[in-house]
Amino acid sequence: MPTLHAGVGRRIINPPLGIKTFGFSSREGVVQAIESDLSATALVLSDEMARVVIIATDTGWLAWEVMNDLRRRVGEAVGTPASHVMINLNHTHSSPSMPAWCPDEPDQIALQSNYQDDLCRWIIEAAEKANECLEPARIGADWGESHIGVYRREKDADGNVFLGEVPDHPIDTSVGVIRVDDLNGQPLATLFSYGCHTVTIGPRALVASPDFPGASRALIENSIGGKAMFLQACGGNIMPQGGLNMAIDCRDEKTRVGQMLGAEVVKVASAIRTHIQRGERTVMGSLSKISVWPWEPVTGDSCTYLGAVEEVLPLRFIEMPSLEEAKVIRDECHDALDTARTSGARDWEINVNTRFADWSDKLVEAIETNRQTLDVSIQAIRINDIVLANSSTETLFETGLTIKARSPFPYTQVLGYSNGCVSYLPRAEDFPPGGWDIHKRWYGVPDLLFQAYSLPTAIHPDSEQQVIDRTLALLDQLNV
Repeated sequence: MPTLHAGVGRRIINPPLGIKTFGFSSREGVVQAIESDLSATALVLSDEMARVVIIATDTGWLAWEVMNDLRRRVGEAVGTPASHVMINLNHTHSSPSMPAWCPDEPDQIALQSNYQDDLCRWIIEAAEKANECLEPARIGADWGESHIGVYRREKDADGNVFLGEVPDHPIDTSVGVIRVDDLNGQPLATLFSYGCHTVTIGPRALVASPDFPGASRALIENSIGGKAMFLQACGGNIMPQGGLNMAIDCRDEKTRVGQMLGAEVVKVASAIRTHIQRGERTVMGSLSKISVWPWEPVTGDSCTYLGAVEEVLPLRFIEMPSLEEAKVIRDECHDALDTARTSGARDWEINVNTRFADWSDKLVEAIETNRQTLDVSIQAIRINDIVLANSSTETLFETGLTIKARSPFPYTQVLGYSNGCVSYLPRAEDFPPGGWDIHKRWYGVPDLLFQAYSLPTAIHPDSEQQVIDRTLALLDQLNV
């Protein structure tokens, strides 16, 4: 008889003070304080034949190559293939920058490199700890609803898109909740997913922070026990209600948003009973006739399926400019950076010009090496009839809704920001009618600002459909 075993491990991953954060080019300065502890939490699930590792980390970005190596090392540490390891980034914009994110001064790159090494080691330690405390468990899942997010693709009077708020625009308000309990019904882990940018700690706050998921976790753990794990869903075009926080001290907003989400998770998780179930109705003797439904122990297999599948999907770029045109763009970008550095420009202006200079180098390199595609990881994990489907992209909420609607499994959480984060994944209809323009800086439409990821050009508008199709194919493989 298959038995599900589960173990949970957590490691604090706070960065050193003085390190830069990755999320805002407009943030001037370095981390001066830890707002609240950043952490990495690992859940290991096993049925004695297969082993799956789910890791939630307060990290904004890791290079795809680093993530692939980390997943391999986690797998080796617990005895499972890398395809069975998922690492979800909560994408907090107040987490440390990584050495491959953007060129910087040697001392800053050294600080980032050392932190990245520590981070990978700490994540492996969390997985090892979880693997060491496996115990028999049961699992259940349900959905909640939260309105902390708002659609951010607003249009001005001329029809131009910019980053704002559209309160009446539909979004995916669903909160996915998975409860992993011991056999007595006590929580070992509560996994919860929601798609929303983690930016309640804004660019003027010079702190490292897990952002609102940290406040959610604290409420959940204090209310029902166990470890809470936030999984970033499809938040590529969703902002927190209230938008980008421009306060210096953002703790109040962070806590309020996090508690609103956490309270919904507590409500849903408290109604999930893994160890008892409603029995047959009986009549209780009394002065009046009273019918009751006694609680009965849950029996039977605790694990009917445990497994994972993964695929690397190459997404093609749109047409590149000529090499001569690319070199002109490169010269212009580097001249702009030199001017910013020598003219006493503010840090944010230097940051932006550094990003575009780095992008222009990547553009020329891609043409010279004939680079035509971007590799994306897609993965699906199944535990009984609970499914996590994910990709290494900043996924938009519409994509998540499409996959959920077409999934053969009634409970399917769709996640972005998993096993890396290599690009936004806009839909074909999100591209401008005239096509993406390499000469335009899409500041107002971040999901079209491919330069932010130093990609040579935009990925092809059919990319989102390819990710949907291949994800659904992976789900079909698990539907046996």
